[in-house]
Amino acid sequence: MVLLLATAVAAWLRLHDLGTWSMWIDEAHTWRDATMPLGGDNGFLRSERALYPLTSLALRALLAKGWIGGDEYSLRLPFALVGILTVPLLAFCGRRLVGVWPALLAAWFLALNPWHVFWSQNARGYVVTCCLAAVACNRAHAYATTLRTRDMVATMVAIAIAALAHPSGGMLAAGLGTFLVLQRTDRLYRRFVLWAVVITAVIAVVLPWAVAKWLPFQGFLRSKDDPSLLHLLQTTAFYFRPLVLLAAGGCLVFAWRWLGREKALLLGCLVAVPFFVLLVIGGQIAKVTARYAICTLPALTWLAALACVRIGELAAGPPQRRRRRLFAAGLALPLLLVADQVPGLVDYYTSQYGQRSRWREACEFVRARAKDGPLRVLTVNEPTIVYYLRPQHWATAGVDPNPMVEVLALVDWKLDGIWRLGGSDEKEVTMHPPGGMQHLAWHLAEAKKRRAQFVVMVTAPELAEVDQHDGSLRRGLLQDYELVLHLPCWVGPKDEGVYVYVPKGD
Repeated sequence: MVLLLATAVAAWLRLHDLGTWSMWIDEAHTWRDATMPLGGDNGFLRSERALYPLTSLALRALLAKGWIGGDEYSLRLPFALVGILTVPLLAFCGRRLVGVWPALLAAWFLALNPWHVFWSQNARGYVVTCCLAAVACNRAHAYATTLRTRDMVATMVAIAIAALAHPSGGMLAAGLGTFLVLQRTDRLYRRFVLWAVVITAVIAVVLPWAVAKWLPFQGFLRSKDDPSLLHLLQTTAFYFRPLVLLAAGGCLVFAWRWLGREKALLLGCLVAVPFFVLLVIGGQIAKVTARYAICTLPALTWLAALACVRIGELAAGPPQRRRRRLFAAGLALPLLLVADQVPGLVDYYTSQYGQRSRWREACEFVRARAKDGPLRVLTVNEPTIVYYLRPQHWATAGVDPNPMVEVLALVDWKLDGIWRLGGSDEKEVTMHPPGGMQHLAWHLAEAKKRRAQFVVMVTAPELAEVDQHDGSLRRGLLQDYELVLHLPCWVGPKDEGVYVYVPKGD
């Protein structure tokens, strides 16, 4: 009954307002991959995303069968169902690892976790990776206990599917490999430490070289070429919550005594190795966010729940006095962890608008303002604006289905006035003199040639990122453009509000 109630709460949270929130850039990428042609030079199978195609191909199949539509609710529904399933699965997979009551408590923590709710309401593969991480951990423990080949096969299949949903799932393989090596050191402390040092050194030295040289990561490295450990630490605290991290980390300190060597080592490797991988990449190669560590969420949640149960038992005192003190002592830490999550849930469904900028409302405003006339939109979020203003953009294989609407990405158009055409015969086309103000003026002139209304749609952080060299874009917007719409949205300290500008006097 406890688990059924947790699952019911999880289902309500993940289905509530599922179609209310606007698309964001990563979801628009999922829509692109699910609707663009499969073959051809510019088809899905020739893209980097074909290396982790599971969610895109699954959505493509559901769309082809007519079982879902292209609206926000339909695209997110399969992921919401996976998120709901993960809650009872966490209890079933964790009961032999940490015990029945810690596993049930972990299911409740996951049901109320705002970050898991976000990914469950998101058309991205992260929630699938999280779900398979719980299965992989369970089967890895079974293999460590029985040495049955079928358990190892099941573990590797779960990890493979997790990585096909999102590449971050591949870090589970690194964690599992580390566990298998350290497990075989038995109780020889010196050999254990030696292997731990060797594995750490290999990851720290080989990983940056491998990521920098491996072709599938080149696009990621180009877009995230500013390593930042501070960003990784900030997002870790924001997504995983400090109290959960503190409880899970404290549990790891005592896990050897509470769980035994095998279980403690397995959970420790599946948590520590992915975070160390991100630490190496984030410190040396590219800016990474803690969302890539979602494969550690099941293990961290189990550890936090185990800490709650064990601390509650210790605080309850001797057996003869437990009846009077166990209830209050046992609830103290769990209530603190829940109290840390509930405000996040409230903000998520209210002031944060599902932690998404309000692009749909902005597009509806712009469409109504244009009155079905020609429209040219310059934006920092081209994929999402294309989703709303050019809904058949990717499905038509190069035939323009919406000739009245142009959507151009501000981040991709060079502010130095040079447009570099890729391909084997690279060319440079001069569009305008260098500078942000000249860039805006050039776009406005191009819009007037088509008698189209020109609109600039931005959010503050992305505008600051593309305008960081001299601030001329912002000066041009303030000087020559009028703010006609502001849709506020704050996610933590970050301003995710949408600002819509049009030329003055337009």
